[in-house]
Amino acid sequence: MAMPGSLYIWSIVVGICYAVPLAITLPTASELFGLKYYGLIYNILIFNLPFGSFLFSGLLAGILYDLEATTTAGGGDTCVGAHCYRLVFIIMAAACVVGFFLDFFFVIQK
Repeated sequence: MAMPGSLYIWSIVVGICYAVPLAITLPTASELFGLKYYGLIYNILIFNLPFGSFLFSGLLAGILYDLEATTTAGGGDTCVGAHCYRLVFIIMAAACVVGFFLDFFFVIQK
C-alpha cells in the first residue's frame, strides 16, 4: 500500500492471521477427531502454514519480484518501491478472501 506506517499495521494483521490458526488448531483437532491419533491429525492440520509460506513467499513472491526487477550494472537485479510486491499482495489477499468464504461456507454446512 506504500502509505507511512502501513508496514506496522499489515505486520500485525499477518501476525494475527498466523496466530489464530495456531491457537484454534489444538482444541479443534481434539474436539473433532478425538485424542487417539492426535499427533498425526494435529500435524496434518498445521501443515498448511509452512506449505503456504513456501508457495506464496518462496515461489510466488520470488518469481514476481524477479519479473518486476531491473538489471543493474553490477549484474544483479533490483526493485525499489511498492510496485515490486503489489501483485503478490493482491494474489495473497484474494487467496485469503477465498479461504474466508470457504470457512464461512463450511460453518454454515454444519
